[in-house]
Amino acid sequence: MTERDKQRLDELELKTAYLLARQDEQDTRMNQIMARLAYVESRQYRILKELGIEPDKLDTPQTAQADAKAINLTVIPEQRLN
Repeated sequence: MTERDKQRLDELELKTAYLLARQDEQDTRMNQIMARLAYVESRQYRILKELGIEPDKLDTPQTAQADAKAINLTVIPEQRLN
């Protein structure tokens, strides 16, 4: 193995170590984000329950249509005022 090969191997090892460290950093960040998301989702579920809203029904098409109608009803009076 020539000196140039050894130098190139050292460079590649450094780059590999850097990339592995970055990957560990990204994994840590992702785990933090996932923990925050789990907290927010559980908090949202508790708040919805306290408000008497069924959390399981939030993602249905009927709920989306009802929300769209409610939004349209609040937008119409504002447009009439303008």
